[in-house]
Amino acid sequence: MQYALYYYDSCPFCQRVLMAMQSLNVNVEKRNVMKNPEFRQQQIDATKRTTVPCLLIKDGDHEEWMFESGDIVRYLKSVA
Repeated sequence: MQYALYYYDSCPFCQRVLMAMQSLNVNVEKRNVMKNPEFRQQQIDATKRTTVPCLLIKDGDHEEWMFESGDIVRYLKSVA
């Protein structure tokens, strides 16, 4: 499984996920949508949304996009 978190620094909900990630043993690529417009466009193309945080869960060719900081934290804890 591969994980990527779409976020930006000043978002308090993103900070909630980033803080939780510090104590978890899960490799999550961080994709700052404000610093890299390509990341923002990837998210828009796949989900039609710009809402962050957004976790991309990739398993081979299958992709799942998860929104909501609480759901993301719970999910990451479950796979840690």
